[in-house]
Amino acid sequence: MKKAEGYIVRLLNTLYKYAVAALLCFIPLYPKFPLFNVPFTYVAIRAEDFFIGFTFLLLILKIIAEKKIKLPNISPQIGIFFLIGLISSLSAIFVTQNVKPLLVLLHYFRRIEYILAFFLVYYAASEIKTRRFFYELIILPAVGVFGYGLAQLYLNAPVISTMDSEASKGLALTLRPGVTLSSTFAGHYDLAVYLCMVMIFLAASAASVHSWLKRLPIIAGFSALLWLFMQTGSRISLAGLFISIVLVCYIYRQYFLGLVLCTLIALGVISSPAIMVRLQSVFKIITRKVTVTLVAPVQAKSIEIIATPTETPKPTPTPEPLRPIQEDRSTSIRFDVEWPRAIRSFLKNPFFGTGYSSLTLATDNDYLRALGETGLLGLLAFISILIGLGKSLAHRLNNTGLDQVIVVSSVGILVFFLITAVFLDVFEASKIAILFWSFMGLAISTKA
Repeated sequence: MKKAEGYIVRLLNTLYKYAVAALLCFIPLYPKFPLFNVPFTYVAIRAEDFFIGFTFLLLILKIIAEKKIKLPNISPQIGIFFLIGLISSLSAIFVTQNVKPLLVLLHYFRRIEYILAFFLVYYAASEIKTRRFFYELIILPAVGVFGYGLAQLYLNAPVISTMDSEASKGLALTLRPGVTLSSTFAGHYDLAVYLCMVMIFLAASAASVHSWLKRLPIIAGFSALLWLFMQTGSRISLAGLFISIVLVCYIYRQYFLGLVLCTLIALGVISSPAIMVRLQSVFKIITRKVTVTLVAPVQAKSIEIIATPTETPKPTPTPEPLRPIQEDRSTSIRFDVEWPRAIRSFLKNPFFGTGYSSLTLATDNDYLRALGETGLLGLLAFISILIGLGKSLAHRLNNTGLDQVIVVSSVGILVFFLITAVFLDVFEASKIAILFWSFMGLAISTKA
């Protein structure tokens, strides 16, 4: 009987390990084709939803067979976050009554699904040889994403986007002139964030070895992904990438390597017309704002003039000049539309917000989105998870070898997400949110 139980446990562990590995490759490589849309909503059910559900079922069977479970340290914070999210959803349905019940619940369960990836990887990577397997697997889907990006640029490979309601129905388009690259992701922002995650991982890998001969292939891979990143035209991820690379190299005390990687980033920015145009737009906003603030308007002296009455011509109305911030469309949308909308939702229900989905598709600030949708309690619960992650990773920085590379990579990725979340909904974008929590699960699976 014990032999049979042991065989079942080994079988389940093997199936579970390779299911998680397949999931980590599937998420970045498979475009966001909707299998079917939920009636009366804009929510689509996709293949990864079933894949994650199947892998979670294997985890349940594995736990039952092993008859033991060890929860990670941040489980209480995650539990509180889920509880407050549920209360917020019920409040939105029955109190404020400003959302469709089915839609708010679907968004709530989607948040659970994202964080579920943390537990899936955490329980799969309990052994060092499994962590090495996942570590070596990280670069494989990145190669596929790079190759498909090239195919979109030069071979008119299909583009599957969710940047608007029509495209999100699964339409296969082609990359038109002036449209930024998205590869297998739903939009250029998502692709940029994913590439930054892998580049931070490569930076930590390069910093962990002391031979420049071994570093050269890693730096070459970093440069290739950096080139693809520049095709996305994403200026928002740029600051986060730069700071995270500096942090990773500082932790390893590899200052010259940090200088080399930052120089590569600077050269990439200079050689990218898409990035330069968008950075110049921000620069113009800042300089005009400073000019308006510092330069006082010139007042004309009043001169009394006596003239014969004449017919006053009818003045031609002139359009109101744009404010500096309005000259950049994405910045204007954030400051004038999305962020004020989130604050108004918070003021309607300061403790629990107005519920998931109440802020439409985007807020472009994850902290304001949490504040508007789940209120102050929801935001604090969300921040407590991030603080818990930071503390857990800090306790593991003294690890050595492969585990240290994994932990330092995850520290850089966490800092990158914290910065990028100020201007993007990175924790709600399905592909990159799942991959983020997977990275965190891999790091927390190491011994403190």
